[in-house]
Amino acid sequence: MTTQTKTKNSKKALLLSALALALVACVALGTMAWLTARDSVTNTFTIGNFTTPDTEKPETPDPDPDAPVPDNPNIGLGGYIIEPSWDASEDAIHKLVPGGSLYKDPYVGIGKGSEDAVVYVYVENPFENQSVYFKLNDAWEAVAEQTVAGPDSGTYVSGLFRYTGEGGSGILKASADQDSWTSRPVFTQVVVNDNATHDDLDVAEKTITVSCFIHQAYDGDSAIDADTIENAAIAAFTPEEP
Repeated sequence: MTTQTKTKNSKKALLLSALALALVACVALGTMAWLTARDSVTNTFTIGNFTTPDTEKPETPDPDPDAPVPDNPNIGLGGYIIEPSWDASEDAIHKLVPGGSLYKDPYVGIGKGSEDAVVYVYVENPFENQSVYFKLNDAWEAVAEQTVAGPDSGTYVSGLFRYTGEGGSGILKASADQDSWTSRPVFTQVVVNDNATHDDLDVAEKTITVSCFIHQAYDGDSAIDADTIENAAIAAFTPEEP
């Protein structure tokens, strides 16, 4: 009788111990479940763009005060370039005369709400033997090995030029409220060399073309590598091989 009672008591003790362990396990599992948490975060991204400025009423520095005021300044054509001193009238005459000069002042701009920009300009000049050239203005610099020099120091015939910006920042700052223009044009006048001959000037296409390359200055929160942008500008104006 005593032995059976001990055996039963032992079985009860084992059962109670097992139940106790099971309860501890349940409590532990329950605690783990109670401490589990889930969360997520959603980030909304935007993409940058450049809007064209209002060239009918550009917010830009005044043209050269010595330049005659043209009847039809080249500011209403749309796009990113204006030339407030160039007369765009159909009957305007722009004659090249040795020793003379013509006012031509290309500014580059971006519209309100644009991205901050790095600006390059490429000048195509078909006239030969440094017969027609220009003096580069402050706030611009030549891209090494990508330009053709003119007859005098600081003068150029053609090539790729970079806007250095106010204080040398190299950035054309955008505005949410108004258009932004380069503080100075690339050049103010084109000059005809005293020694220019008829053959130098009598080329098939008597046109000087100014083109701009505008690249966003920042990638997210960081400035884009300057060499990356410059290589892109060079590539943009490098003719493709046939």
